Amino acid sequence: VATVYGDRRSTYAEVAGEAQQLAGALAATGVGPGDRVAYLLPNLPELLVAHFGVPLAHAVLVAVNTRLAGPEVEYILQHSGAKILVADTQLLAGVGIDPSSCPDLQEIVTVDDVGVAAPFPTTPYAELLGRGDGTQRTWRVDDEERVISINYTSGTTGRPKGVMYTHRGAHLNALAEVVHSHHDTDSVYLWTLPMFHCNGWCTAWGVTAVGGRHVCLRAVDPELIWKLVDGEGVTHLNAAPTVLISLVNHPDAHPFPRPVIVTTA
Repeated sequence: VATVYGDRRSTYAEVAGEAQQLAGALAATGVGPGDRVAYLLPNLPELLVAHFGVPLAHAVLVAVNTRLAGPEVEYILQHSGAKILVADTQLLAGVGIDPSSCPDLQEIVTVDDVGVAAPFPTTPYAELLGRGDGTQRTWRVDDEERVISINYTSGTTGRPKGVMYTHRGAHLNALAEVVHSHHDTDSVYLWTLPMFHCNGWCTAWGVTAVGGRHVCLRAVDPELIWKLVDGEGVTHLNAAPTVLISLVNHPDAHPFPRPVIVTTA
């Protein structure tokens, strides 16, 4: 099993298949090498798949901070020149962006995770995936200096800066996460850390590199987190101190039933 999200469980073969589908669909939509594909999603399996499907199309992943306001999201879409935005319908309805303000944006694709309607016409994610022709792309990086993702800074002293990660840089940092956190095939990684934050410190790639299991989490919910720790056998989680405080103060708090590696930011 590669990913767990509620009742959804996907094997590595299934995740690889969806990544291939996504890469083919993006190519059929006109996304080419170096083009930016933005994602405004919580920690859903679709965002994890994007970390492989978007680079497989030689495109660049722009994972947008889900806590930003509409004008901030619009600026990132404008500055990155994103051609496609894949967004959660609830986030899209709440953030209030104006697509016409982003001249490079050709299409908005939506993932409906909680039954909230998009605020304007969009393309369902399943429809996007259906555009691929089934061509299987080689799992190989043709240029290790190719940009794999652009992550935006908080912009506390001005406009956010787009930080370009190369395949080589992301590869090395992903391996460093594996070593630092002692990940292996038995790792069960709970996604309390936002995937939009430095690509989850590159853990999206690192845990996959060793065949660990990703337990996806839409939002930080202490009660649900404790259920997942016990029910899924979580071995690792990364979280800010405020998240850890919410866990230890929750009525369900108890000693971890096994050694669990917790890293704070």
